[in-house]
Amino acid sequence: MKWIALPIALALASPVYAGETPHTIVVKLFDAMRAGDGDAIRALVLPDARLDRLQPDGTIGQGTFEQWASWVDTLESGAADEQIFSVQTLSLSAELATVWAPFVVSLNGDVKGCGVNQFTLAKSNDGWRILYGIDMPTKEDCGAYRARMEADHAVQ
Repeated sequence: MKWIALPIALALASPVYAGETPHTIVVKLFDAMRAGDGDAIRALVLPDARLDRLQPDGTIGQGTFEQWASWVDTLESGAADEQIFSVQTLSLSAELATVWAPFVVSLNGDVKGCGVNQFTLAKSNDGWRILYGIDMPTKEDCGAYRARMEADHAVQ
């Protein structure tokens, strides 16, 4: 029996991101946000990865994942909750992927906004990592937005 338990224990001790997909990396990103864990965010992105926002006026607000992770580090666990849904991997090759993830974000239980995230991921020797992200907020009511997006992108 001991010989059976050892391989199981070793399998459970495998690197956290081994065998992950671009989709699951994006899910882990927002799990880290909810946990208030900037270091977990940093582990999922490449150094100097950009995180931009397409503003309603068409301009691009520029930022970095490091700035976002530093903000997340100031939060208590559960304070920020960006729920992603209808997540789609739009393109995928052996080493490059694009993931599209609509969202509704709350801070301390109050809905603050919604829109869509788009992430570009690259696969290196360390596995999938995010190298770029951009989001676009919507002015639409967030409840209606989520219902529409889930209906539009339901698995057929």
